[in-house]
Formats: sequence, structure tokens, C-alpha cells
Amino acid sequence: MTESEFHEFMITVGYRYESKSKSAFNSFEGFKTIIEFNQKDNRYSLRVKAGTDDLSLLKQKLKNYSDSHKNHVMKAKYADKYIKINIRMTIDSEIDKNELKQLVHFMTEMFKSGMLVPLCSVCARNRKTGLYIVGKELLAVCDKCLARKQRQYEIRRNKFVMKKQNMPLGLLGAVFGAVLGASVYILLYQFMPTFGMGGVMVIIPSFIGFVITGRRATVQSAIICAVVSWLIYILAEYAAIVANMAVLIEREGGGIAVSEAMEVINASFSDTSYLLPIVNEIIFGTVLMAIVGGIYFLKRSLTRPFKISKNIL
Repeated sequence: MTESEFHEFMITVGYRYESKSKSAFNSFEGFKTIIEFNQKDNRYSLRVKAGTDDLSLLKQKLKNYSDSHKNHVMKAKYADKYIKINIRMTIDSEIDKNELKQLVHFMTEMFKSGMLVPLCSVCARNRKTGLYIVGKELLAVCDKCLARKQRQYEIRRNKFVMKKQNMPLGLLGAVFGAVLGASVYILLYQFMPTFGMGGVMVIIPSFIGFVITGRRATVQSAIICAVVSWLIYILAEYAAIVANMAVLIEREGGGIAVSEAMEVINASFSDTSYLLPIVNEIIFGTVLMAIVGGIYFLKRSLTRPFKISKNIL
């Protein structure tokens, strides 16, 4: 069964579909039943927050249902005051639809039996609840827990929004980081001419410097950091080679070593094989910077506070 088929079928059994959370829901006698579609794990999952005075009987009913549908039910359990039932999808949509229909009927009978009490998904108390999307998760939440979650969201959102980018300071930090990395590279080059990590030593500190002083980075600022780093790295590579060549000329008893070294290096620029290692280091450093930036942006997206929707019932 595809997601669109799941959507259409859930409507026929009295459920409403919510595309953001890829789940269907229904409210019956205070219970908020949620059936999630998970194509990646090849299953459907039903969950409902409920309390019971007869735990052994509830677990027995779930076991009996699981045993009678053992070809389809992957898991049917009661834990953390949640009834959770996972159903394995098949390649036959009609079988999937029939299994979901039986599951809905089973849960409806459970609610009618009176052995269950609807609970809030957050505080686990028997209170009137509404259905809200927190991030991409669908939750049955009471008014008190909702108010607390909304206050938490506002505090986190304000902290998140206040951390705005400071481009001028960020650029200064990027230049400082690149120059610092370049200085270390020039020094190391005198002892290890084949060090081969100049691009990394300049580009990564440049990005870190921007994030520290600019408060936060964007894709545009990451590109600016890369361009700044390329220019400074090229200058650093040139200075490192000239310094290394000047030392060699002085050892051989040459004249003004720096000027002679610059003449030799400038003449070498016509040779593409001489420039190829520099280009390779710039590419390598940029790729690593993209990885570091990707981790940074991923971490930032994960720390973004989850928005709470309005009651969707």
C-alpha cells in the first residue's frame, strides 16, 4: 500500500489524514488514536495513550490479538501507558486494508469495554486532550501541558532567533582564522615541504573563525569564507615556497635570497604541473569545509525549537 492509498483508506474507516506527520487520527470517547504510515520500515503503527486498572487483562487481550494476527502483527504491547501495535505491510494492498480495518475495529471494542482511560501524552493524566503537531510528531496533549510546551517553545525560539548573524565581525573572524592557519602552514612548510594540508589548515580555521565572531553561519557566508580562504591560501602557498627556496639559495651562497627565490617561483607558474598540487589542496580543503559546514547546519537544524500546531481535531 502506498501513502496515497493509506490516506484514502483511512478516510473510509473514519480517520482523518495529516500529511505533515504522515499519520491518520481519530477521536473516540476521549481516546486519540493515531495510526502512522512508515514506508521506510515497511509497517503501520497504531498508538494511543491510555491507562488501565486491569493490566494483566489488557496485556492478555493484546497478546490474543497478536497471536490471532501473527502473520501481520510485528508487535502489540502496553508500555509507558501507551498501547502500541505495529503491523507489517504486505505487497497486497487489499490485505493491508483488511488488516488495518480489523485493527480499528479491535481498538474501538477496547475503548467500549471500559477497561481503558484516555490520558494526556505528556503528563499521563486523565484530562481532556486535543491533537497537536509538535515538530512532525502527532500528540494528544491537555491544556495545561500545551500551555507549558508553548512557553518552552517561545523561550527556545527567542534564543534561537536572537542569535543573528553579524556579517562584518564574521568576515573579520574568517580572515583572522585564515591568516592564523596560513601562518602555521608557512612555518610547518619549512620543515615539511610535502606537508600537503595547506588548504585544510586555512579553510577550516576561516569557517570556524566566522562562526565564533559572526555568531552563526549561513550558506552564503560559508561561500564567502571559502573565497577568502582560497585567496589567503594562495598567498600562503606562495610565501611558504618563496621562504623555503630562499633558505636553499642562502645555503648555496646566493645573493639576495628572497628576490632570487621570487624570480624562480614566478618563472615556474607557467608550468601547469606546478600549479596542480595547489588546486588539489584548495579542492580538498573546500570539500572538508563543506563536510564541517554540513555538520554545523545539521546540528543547527536539530536544535531549532519544534513548532506546535493548532488543535487539528
